[in-house]
Amino acid sequence: MSHITLARQGLDAVEAKQWDEAVTKLSKALQQSTNPAWLVGRSKALVGLKRFDEALDDANLAWHQAWERNKRPLLVDAQYRRAIAYYRLGQLANADCCCVYAMRLVKGSPAKEKEDPKLALMDERGRWKPTLADAMEEARTDDFNVGDGASGMALATKPKPTSSQSSEWRLASTLRMQILRALDSLPEDDPARVVTTSLVPEEKKLAVLASKETMTSEPTVAAQPAAKPVVPHGTPLRLQDFQSNTTMSVSIFSKGNDKEKLKVEFTPSAVRMDPVVYPGGEEKEFVLELWGEIDAAASKYTVTANKVELTLAKKTPGKWAKLQKDEDGGTAAAVTSVSETPKASSEGNKEDTALPAQPPQPVAEQPKVTPAPAAAATTTTTAGPSYPSSSRTGPKNWDKIGAEAGDDEEDADVNLFFKKLYKNATPEQQRAMMKSFTESNGTTLSTDWNDVKERKVETKPPEGVEAKKWS
Repeated sequence: MSHITLARQGLDAVEAKQWDEAVTKLSKALQQSTNPAWLVGRSKALVGLKRFDEALDDANLAWHQAWERNKRPLLVDAQYRRAIAYYRLGQLANADCCCVYAMRLVKGSPAKEKEDPKLALMDERGRWKPTLADAMEEARTDDFNVGDGASGMALATKPKPTSSQSSEWRLASTLRMQILRALDSLPEDDPARVVTTSLVPEEKKLAVLASKETMTSEPTVAAQPAAKPVVPHGTPLRLQDFQSNTTMSVSIFSKGNDKEKLKVEFTPSAVRMDPVVYPGGEEKEFVLELWGEIDAAASKYTVTANKVELTLAKKTPGKWAKLQKDEDGGTAAAVTSVSETPKASSEGNKEDTALPAQPPQPVAEQPKVTPAPAAAATTTTTAGPSYPSSSRTGPKNWDKIGAEAGDDEEDADVNLFFKKLYKNATPEQQRAMMKSFTESNGTTLSTDWNDVKERKVETKPPEGVEAKKWS
């Protein structure tokens, strides 16, 4: 079995939270290539096994490998995994510092800045100065979180963040709030307040790790869970798409693609990619025959660790009946496609997180927040609502996210945060929250009664989502 196939199976095991299998297979693959995406995956699996020091070493090495390969998105991932490892180790100041590094990278700062940003955020004794209130104010005012609302003037003078960048920024911002909430409760002289990390992490050689079963000498009596089956050759790629009147956005879920090697060609009626890594591990050409015509020159693509994302500019504005041509063209059998025209939601761009792409942001005293539009009403039961999902792990029960102490930080319960925010708000703030959320059809949340009391709060769906009236 090739090391690429082993790595793919290891990353699939990370998604399924089968931590031991993930560590075993990724460790074998990493002996052949220290791919930063594989190191990031193994770091996450090690956190799941509570092996936090080893997880930190992998995240640090992932940063250096991403730097050598000029993989900026993986530099962001590495800093984020460093933050999680430090958080689990109880080094809260170091954890928040790495969140700051990740957020600055998303916004375009150099990976190696002339002056370490931490120097402006620590006192003369090395203690971390930022507080939860600082992080919440940043989330309330920063262009990467506010969007087209109050910060429109600022966005006019600088490049507008993509949905992928905004999602990564928000993920790190949410983790910051968890870290700083814990940090604010510590005594002033607590060692966790002291910053000892740096922008460029310590680099160690690749550690040879064993799975949890091989680390113990005690015989295992209980039956072990069945190993995840090998993905057979010929398994089709999985697609997901959504559209506006002018663009068709397509996510092609394919892990391990070489960004430098992959060639993407746009034609008026098709997209040709070569080579693409299929679920079974084989690398070959993939051709997407389109239902409508596109402007090839205006279309573009991005390659991430988990997928290839296409943004197709429609030649003629309007809605397509579907993404692909009829199956007699021979291409529909090459993929498993999940098509959706967004009405009140959009898919998250980080496949290994459980947070929505544009979740309601945990912000206090926020005049304008643009949360994800409310989903269609469901019947509430004692087990909590379960929403439709195309995830291979099935529907997600958002009311249970974060309920277990072992859950990842990505599974933070944003809904619980807003319940607490509403509960602790003044009656005037509660009125503002109810009025703004109801009138805007769930797309805007405000705590400023003076701002909303004499006007109707308009519906402002996120970019790429179309608001529709239902009879």
